Amino acid sequence: MSRLRRQFSPEFKLQVVGEVLSGQSQATVARRHTVSANTILQWMKAYRAGRLGGEATSGADVQPLLAENRQLKELLGQRDLEMDFLKKPQPSHNSGKTAVH
Repeated sequence: MSRLRRQFSPEFKLQVVGEVLSGQSQATVARRHTVSANTILQWMKAYRAGRLGGEATSGADVQPLLAENRQLKELLGQRDLEMDFLKKPQPSHNSGKTAVH
């Protein structure tokens, strides 16, 4: 008895690769779409080699996007730290002393 292999559209493959490139873990994306992590790895290699289709398919085209993605994640992390800092109650400069007039 032979097993039928599932076939995926180029659009679906690009969507899955895009999710991984956006920072989601390969394992999480694989579970969500019920695709093996190895299959996603093959799609990633094809994407970087320009064999998967889509707009930015060559490895050279992907690198600036990955760099920008890293930079944006750093900025977002800094903003989150600043927001956390602003949410914390600030100590009083008065320290319970009364002002002398």
